[in-house]
Amino acid sequence: MIGGLSHALCRLRAGYSLLEVIVVVAILGIAATVSGPSIGRMISAQQAQQVVRGVAAEMGALRAEAFLNNTALSADDVQTRLDAHIPPDWRIEVDETLYLASSGYCTGGRVVLFAPSGRRWAFDVSEGDCALRSATS
Repeated sequence: MIGGLSHALCRLRAGYSLLEVIVVVAILGIAATVSGPSIGRMISAQQAQQVVRGVAAEMGALRAEAFLNNTALSADDVQTRLDAHIPPDWRIEVDETLYLASSGYCTGGRVVLFAPSGRRWAFDVSEGDCALRSATS
């Protein structure tokens, strides 16, 4: 009978103790603390990739626009147009040698992106097709 009583009491106490809940919450807190900075870096990296893709796409659009409108674009024109397609807290610099002819031909040059964090990405603009490639130096 005593065994049956303890078995009945165990069924009534089904659930989690306060200590078990505290341990689980502590483990979740530690996991969140450890993973927080890496998640922040991952989000920043994704934003940077999105900005770079946007700049590359806009370079192609500028080349097409120069050809279709039969209008040449100087480095200042290119920089002004690219500035409009990056987030407000970012900065872009276009090398003064970059020139888009009215035929759509690109003289090549360099484009440098600056993130708010201070990180920078340099790209060589290829001659002819204005494709962006990571700068070698």
